[in-house]
Amino acid sequence: MSYRRLLYLGQFVAAVVLPTWVLVSRGILADGVGWELLVYLFACPALFLSMVVVGALINARVSVRSIRAVSWRDASLLTVWYLAIVAYGLWAFQALAVAVVLLSIAAFWVSAWTLFRETRARFRGIVADFERAAQPPGAAGPTVEPRRIIVINPDEKPR
Repeated sequence: MSYRRLLYLGQFVAAVVLPTWVLVSRGILADGVGWELLVYLFACPALFLSMVVVGALINARVSVRSIRAVSWRDASLLTVWYLAIVAYGLWAFQALAVAVVLLSIAAFWVSAWTLFRETRARFRGIVADFERAAQPPGAAGPTVEPRRIIVINPDEKPR
């Protein structure tokens, strides 16, 4: 639970640190000044935006906010994604770049689908509650005792 909570708290920090790591390590130190640096100047902000969007989708879920920890699926996906980004900062293999892009796409769609499923389930629960409340007292379903209503007529004289 503590690792999942650490990922929950560090998502937006990682969104700043990891693209900066790639820009500094690959763009400036390793590849030098040139076309590679120009590619990194466009790719790193795109990586930042994708990490912020995925973090926002994860934080939008009520189940994540209530326990203040990401799910196990999110934790495993984020861990692999972060490790691929760190590895790409160390070694400039094209396969690592492709892995980072594919993991970014996968993280977005998994987060979006999980948010959709959770929101749909909550909405269906709300609709079911409204339907139960809207049923008349004699309708099929659980039997409910009628409430006793006392009417006091102000025009009536006391006895």
